[in-house]
Parts: sequence; structure tokens; C-alpha cells
Amino acid sequence: MRERKHETMFKKVAAGLCLFLPSWATRLLYRLCGHRIGKNVRMPAFSFVHADTMTLGNDVEIRRFVYIHVRELSLGANTIVSYGSQIKGRAGFSCADNCFIGIHCLIHCEENVSLGFYSGLGPRCTVYTHGSFLPVTMGYPAKFAPVIIEDHVWIAMGVTVMPGALIKRNCIINPGVVVQGRIRENSILQFNPREYSIYDLSRFQRLTKRDVPYWHHQIISAYLSSLGASYQHDAETASYAVPGRCTFISRPNTNSIELHVGRERILYDLEQFYADESRRLIHKKFLSFIRLRYGVTLRTKYR
Repeated sequence: MRERKHETMFKKVAAGLCLFLPSWATRLLYRLCGHRIGKNVRMPAFSFVHADTMTLGNDVEIRRFVYIHVRELSLGANTIVSYGSQIKGRAGFSCADNCFIGIHCLIHCEENVSLGFYSGLGPRCTVYTHGSFLPVTMGYPAKFAPVIIEDHVWIAMGVTVMPGALIKRNCIINPGVVVQGRIRENSILQFNPREYSIYDLSRFQRLTKRDVPYWHHQIISAYLSSLGASYQHDAETASYAVPGRCTFISRPNTNSIELHVGRERILYDLEQFYADESRRLIHKKFLSFIRLRYGVTLRTKYR
């Protein structure tokens, strides 16, 4: 058991070193770790590849900014994993020869994922082998199942493959499709927008719109609560003060919020989507918070 732990640690350290090494040095180091690495395998710097067991066929190319971290990895000869793709999870990933993983694909291997001969994923495809987030103890569903993609399957850009999907041989999945269950061989799947309802977005916005003071209060109070800060709210001046730290002031007439920190005054213009320049950490956290939680993205107005 201890020897296995040492071996795993050595392989992780080797993978970290290979992040900065050229292909020839990476091939050598991985072979010293016991991995099976074919001829002319290209793994340039700035890609992280780690697995307990790894088999890479001849002419495999793993391009820059790829992140692979699985239990078992097997890539067939002449396979390409393109820039910025991620393959990760506690199970394995395997593909036969002549496979292709496009730019910025995301493959989660909590269960095994396999691709057959001459199969590929286009840019920004997502493959998931698990579907769970809310607690099953409250009756919410959870599904974990492998994904199998057989020979001569092309999955075009922006396709999502769900847990348990089985795509039989000789299929084309066109952009935007969500694949579930079993797809029989010799099939073409495509998204048909006529089957989807079209709603009036402006009407929806009118129904859900709230006044400016409401949103200012929601944003400021939620942000201060996320910091765990005790604040004093003065409704008359529309201020939110954290004693000895900072004060937020709502300006609904101009749809703006001011942050007072020490002698510094930082303005957030929610009408024109600008914010003053500041190096304060609380300012940077506030920008990040409102972008993530409320979809408010503010440009910086440099002095």
C-alpha cells in the first residue's frame, strides 16, 4: 500500500515537471514512470497529463493548455487532444486510433468514457457521466453511468452527451443536440428549432422588472452578508456602513452605487456599466460578486 502511494506521488510530480518540459523530455520521464508511450508522441509545455496507468499510441498529439487527470488513460494512435480541453475524473478515458477532441471540450469521467475508431468531438462539446447536485435524501435524482461512443461517430460543436449515453457506430450528431440514451447506428441527429417555443423576452422583462432601489438593496446587503460583515443600514441616507471598514451608498437617481473606503471614493455606474479604478481588495471582490450573482459586468474607467 505504501509503495503504491509512493508510486502515485512520483507520477504526479513527474506530471508537474512535464508541464514545463519539451515533448522529448516528457516522453522519457513518462516512460521512466512505467507508462507506455508510443513513437513521435507530442506533448509540449503547458499541458498537464496524469493518470495511474497511461498508454499513448504512436503520433498522439496533446496540445497546449490541456488538462487531463483520470485513473486510466488510453489514447489510440494518431489521436489529437486540442487546446484548452479538460478530461478529468476518478474513472478512465479511452479512445481508439484516429480520434479527435476539439478545442475547449469538457469530459467528466466519474464513470468510464470511451470513443471508438475514427470518432471525434467538435469544439466545446461536453460529456458528463454523472448528474447530481441536489440531495438525494430529499428525493432529487442522481445518475452515474458510463458513456460509450462507437466507431465512425462525429459529434459536432456544442453537443452535450449525458450520463449513460450509447452512440452506436456510423453516426453524426449535429450542433446543439443533447444526447441521452441509446442512439442506433447509421443515424443523424440534429436540432430542430421549430420544436421549441419562442417567448417574448421584452414581456418577460416587464413582468419581472423591479425598481432601482430594490436591486441596490439586494446587491449591497447580499454582498456584505457574503463577507460575514455586520452593517448598519440607514434608510434615509440609503447607506450601508460597516464600522471601521467601509460604507456603501445607494444613488437610485443615477442608478449608481458608491463605496467609501478610507479617503477613497469608488463609483459603480450600473446605468452605463462602468466602475472607477481601484486596487482595493473589497472593490475587486465586489465586482466579481455582482458579476457572478447578478450578471452585472462593469468596465473599468481608468484615470
